[in-house]
Amino acid sequence: MTVKIIMTEKVVTLSQHDSYRKAQDLLRQSPFHHILIADEENHLLGIVSDRDMMNQLAPHLSNQNSNELNDLFPRLRIADVMTRDVITVDKETPIDAASVLLLEKNFSCLPVVNQHYKIEGILTWKDLLKYYVYS
Repeated sequence: MTVKIIMTEKVVTLSQHDSYRKAQDLLRQSPFHHILIADEENHLLGIVSDRDMMNQLAPHLSNQNSNELNDLFPRLRIADVMTRDVITVDKETPIDAASVLLLEKNFSCLPVVNQHYKIEGILTWKDLLKYYVYS
């Protein structure tokens, strides 16, 4: 069995030029915790998670300076917080291999891309859990 049978094909992407605030709003309104970052041709450039976003804010929150946060938000872009060196899989990756990769790397998702690095979907720990529980 391969990743293509359990992956989520409909993914939400943002541009690396989008604002931090846009990503924050999207994550607040959505049931997912990761956003794939793509160029105009839907090639994967990076990924941003709700944890990445919180880690970016944490140093500023400890200072408890609201003016600093108000100055920071308008300047922050997705490119400032995204992970660029993303480990990916393709549709033909065996499910067991993807599961091991998630466990060994302590990831909660893997972008699914083709040989040209075009986004085809995402595989999350929830996708894997559903597969192992219900099959």
